[in-house]
Amino acid sequence: MAQHLPRRTFLRGAGGVVVALPILEIMLNGNGNALADGGIVPCRFLVSFDGGALGADGDPVHNLYAPDTVGTNYDLKTATMPLGDYGGIKSEVTIVSDLRVPYGLDPIPAGGWAADFHIQALGPLISGVRNSGTDDYGVNGPTADQVVADAIAGDTVFRSLAYQVQAAWYLTGSAPYGRDVISYRLDNGSLVPNPGQTSPRAAYMALFTGFEPPDPGDAAELTYELQKRRSVLDRVMKDIDGLMPKLGSADRVRMERHLDEIRDLEARLAAMPPGNTANCSMFPDPGADPAVGGENSGAGGEGYDVNAGWSDETTRARRFADLIHMAFTCDRTRSVAWLMTMAQSHMNIYPMTQIPYDLHELGHGGGNTSDMSVVRAWHIDHFAYLCAKLRDTPEGAGSVLDSCAMVHLNEAGHGFDPGSGNDNVTHSTENMCCLIAGRAGGLAAGQHVIGNGRHPVHVLNSAMRAVGVDKDLGEVTGVIDELFA
Repeated sequence: MAQHLPRRTFLRGAGGVVVALPILEIMLNGNGNALADGGIVPCRFLVSFDGGALGADGDPVHNLYAPDTVGTNYDLKTATMPLGDYGGIKSEVTIVSDLRVPYGLDPIPAGGWAADFHIQALGPLISGVRNSGTDDYGVNGPTADQVVADAIAGDTVFRSLAYQVQAAWYLTGSAPYGRDVISYRLDNGSLVPNPGQTSPRAAYMALFTGFEPPDPGDAAELTYELQKRRSVLDRVMKDIDGLMPKLGSADRVRMERHLDEIRDLEARLAAMPPGNTANCSMFPDPGADPAVGGENSGAGGEGYDVNAGWSDETTRARRFADLIHMAFTCDRTRSVAWLMTMAQSHMNIYPMTQIPYDLHELGHGGGNTSDMSVVRAWHIDHFAYLCAKLRDTPEGAGSVLDSCAMVHLNEAGHGFDPGSGNDNVTHSTENMCCLIAGRAGGLAAGQHVIGNGRHPVHVLNSAMRAVGVDKDLGEVTGVIDELFA
């Protein structure tokens, strides 16, 4: 009889360290399309968010995002150019253009917003539920990541994960007031925000330790190990040595790659310069993150401090992408909300554009649609990097990306703004675009689909169906059929 290994097999060490395994051949049936115990290979779901618009005020060019070509072999514009990298990852990523979040008064339309773009348009975009009135600036329904987590989390260690790349609000004399949250869950009938973790090191340790070793002595020992920067693998080496002889040659190669990825991630996290904040409730020094930059003293232009409002978000985004890859590969979670930049983001974009403005104000006079598209490309590059890592990670008869449905949203499009009555502006939910990647549930990858004015939530609904969640998000019903093979 063939030897099998349970999917829920972990490498355990002192101090509460737990290292999960990827899905190995020894855990699968003979066809490699299901677990040996009859269970299905899990699906994974992700929503990532770019807090900016596609075009600039006064520029008649709505975006440099939507391809000219419809269907497969679509062309790449400035915003989507990174999809041509990473071994041609565009063959795994679909672009959906001509999307629209409706707006209006008396009544406010289903899934729509009233007239004040910030932050009224955010809630309908991420929850599919309309504003309750002209003075409503909240989110009125659970978000897709939480609806999916309720349905497919199973016995994963983390029901869902929320990560945040932009490390601070950065605007002097103000606060985000909800612009920094894209994940909301229902708790006993009440809607509760689920803010993202901003420290890559704290997120890393949470994946492997949960921050709650059962014994205080173990906790102290783990803190000591962290201070010495020893690998978590050092603490589970006995289990590694016991497992390897049980594996076939392909699984040994897969395990060595998995362990190498953990070592590589640890090395890159340890190489970050010291930070001055961290969201760790247990360890006095959860590790080194990039330092959090100071606040912006102005929106942009002459006198703008190009060294403020920046916490090396490029490095932070890469580390979080590595962590999401690890969490999905090890089945630590099946649902992730990844906020790259906050809505109405005031992050400094000088490092990526050499233009002395923050992200939001770039569209209000600091640049044109071409400049805005360079910032969009920065976000899409990180999404593409994650997609490629998942594509290049074998699982069963295919890759981890084959079991994923991942959507990348933008806060705004470009066009008419009902609040100001102006056209060709950033405060608009006309002419929106988004990305969807993965092949879960028969998703047809690598094409350009025209949305014909449908809601971005129709894309989220399609991704939810792809991972087996037969529900609609909020008040927006139905899917986009063209997204499926």
